[in-house]
Amino acid sequence: MDALDNMRIRLQYNGGTPQQSRMIEDKLKSLKKALLYSYQAGTMIIDNPNENNELPKQMEFRCLMNPDKRTFDTDKMMLSVPFEDICLNAPRIGKTTEGIVPVPIKCGSVYTWKETATRWIVTLQYIEEYAYFRADVRKCYPYPLVLDGKEYYFASVGQNEEIIEWTRRNHEEWNKMNYTRTLYIERNDQTLDYFKRFKIVKLPNIQGELETWEVQAVAPNATDDVLIIHFREYFENKYEEVSAEEQAKIQEQHELQEDFICTAYDKIKFTTKYIPEASWSIENKTDGLRINIDDAIINGDNTTVYMQLMNSKAGEFDVYYGNSKIQHVVVKSI
Repeated sequence: MDALDNMRIRLQYNGGTPQQSRMIEDKLKSLKKALLYSYQAGTMIIDNPNENNELPKQMEFRCLMNPDKRTFDTDKMMLSVPFEDICLNAPRIGKTTEGIVPVPIKCGSVYTWKETATRWIVTLQYIEEYAYFRADVRKCYPYPLVLDGKEYYFASVGQNEEIIEWTRRNHEEWNKMNYTRTLYIERNDQTLDYFKRFKIVKLPNIQGELETWEVQAVAPNATDDVLIIHFREYFENKYEEVSAEEQAKIQEQHELQEDFICTAYDKIKFTTKYIPEASWSIENKTDGLRINIDDAIINGDNTTVYMQLMNSKAGEFDVYYGNSKIQHVVVKSI
């Protein structure tokens, strides 16, 4: 019996009597070795959900950040971290196990990858992994969405609104709005209430400026604690939010300045005296406006240029011929 008891003790030391338990323990030991020696090991900084304990508000743990898929449209990696580990910045005595605490991470959690100073959101946990927490993570935008004073960092993929699909029929041309943007954010009552289908919302872009998008679909049950939202690009009309009196003032100012006023998707033309070796150009264009110079025709002493407005965005630009400013153009949304 002594031999069996010794064997039982050895099995318990290596993870337990079931073979699966020992496999789980072996995988966890392999991960902890990798956290010390792997090139892809890093440090995670995550918020402490329990403000009453003695641990710091920002807890640090070792983790693995393995590359999964990185393109211009998406930045996805694979996170591996023990369910329980030593909190690196927690107060503890020597090399004892007092610093081992649960790692407060789940789907929807946002943490900072310390070595790169970037934030990442957990989007999908591999629940078949019993040895440690393993999940897909996506890189967050540097600027958060603020709802009632609370900051939500989110990941956004797609957003190829520069690709426009044109349709032509009966000498008319139009384009379809893109549905390429998908957003991943923590799911709770606040975000569920904010993102509703067909709602117009404002989201920060990569520079922190608020842009307007239209919610097309919401997937609240796709994964645990992660809300997935699909958007359609939306062009806001800056003249819609002003009163009739202010619109009249704006119109009067344009008339005094002799501005050329047109509507999105219009085809416009300008004529001036022909100058050899001079060319037409567009200057001081509002960001986001897309304008094509279709053709320039010389007719006697004059030259005429034809321009096509390619999207719905409102804005302004100047038309130059050589070094001379021909016209200031104001584009209104449809």
